[in-house]
Amino acid sequence: MSRINPRITVKVTALFLLVLALSVSPLFASSLTQGSTTTARTFEDSSAGGVYIYAGNTFQSGENITNFSWFGPVFAGTKSITPLLFSVSGGTYTVVDIGAFEQVTDNSPAQVLNFGFGSQAGTTLTGSTWTFGFLEGVANSTGAITVTSAGGIQFNTPIDGGAGVGGGTNDWVFTPHSTNVTNVAIGATFGTNGTFALNNPGLGGFNVDRTYSAQATGSLSGVPEPGTFSLIAGSGLVLAGLFRYRFVRGRRNR
Repeated sequence: MSRINPRITVKVTALFLLVLALSVSPLFASSLTQGSTTTARTFEDSSAGGVYIYAGNTFQSGENITNFSWFGPVFAGTKSITPLLFSVSGGTYTVVDIGAFEQVTDNSPAQVLNFGFGSQAGTTLTGSTWTFGFLEGVANSTGAITVTSAGGIQFNTPIDGGAGVGGGTNDWVFTPHSTNVTNVAIGATFGTNGTFALNNPGLGGFNVDRTYSAQATGSLSGVPEPGTFSLIAGSGLVLAGLFRYRFVRGRRNR
């Protein structure tokens, strides 16, 4: 009866583990964060109650958005931010989730502010072509805006070169001063054919797209945990050991 060569067994097992690692690694490497770097930038908004949307990339489908962070410049008084999620179609952004609002008072020194995204209404589990943004103000679960503020998150104009934090670009769109945002209810639309107009880059000046110091992060369901991969790898090594034990035992029993 033929015996299994232990060297071949070990090599086959190592190849199996390598293939498995390569198949799992892209899932770990995929960025779960979108937006732009949370660093100091040049300008601060002077109008209150604006809506700002990241247009440089979209989240992976099935991602649960968990955190929202931004660079908060030095300011006195209180600045309010409500994070939002949008579905994107043909230049129209539709609100699909109203995050938990945050209020920061007397931010000094300038620093990165990180909060749980939360959800007052809608869902934080992303579909295809979803992105995020924020309202400079407080919105409740119905989308009604109860408080507005300005200048809570810095920006550059025109947009920064290079890639955004999750790939894509650093492109952000926004509601101009002339747009009076009355609500950010689930289903509210912005941009092309939307209820609320966005900036028109063709007008030049401060109407061109911008880069805001904000980003959102989530977790992707179904991605193997490191412990799971370790368990699989360990099982493979145990299997190789059993083959080797069988081979050695077989030789001794001849």
